[in-house]
Amino acid sequence: GKTTSVAKLANLLTQNHKKVLVAAADTFRAAAIEQLDTWAQRLQIDIVKGSPKSDPAAVAFDAVQAAKARRC
Repeated sequence: GKTTSVAKLANLLTQNHKKVLVAAADTFRAAAIEQLDTWAQRLQIDIVKGSPKSDPAAVAFDAVQAAKARRC
């Protein structure tokens, strides 16, 4: 579903020579973090993730800061 769709979009963007960084902000479902991490490794893209049950908004904020720093 959602995680696979994110991976498909990330793959499309990387094929078009765009920098991609994904954020695993679904912190209440630990499997979602693991799934997105697996996809990020397969696609060789960066990922920002929080610990399980952490604040999703904090993960999103950290991802935006990381994207700015990495010029994604």
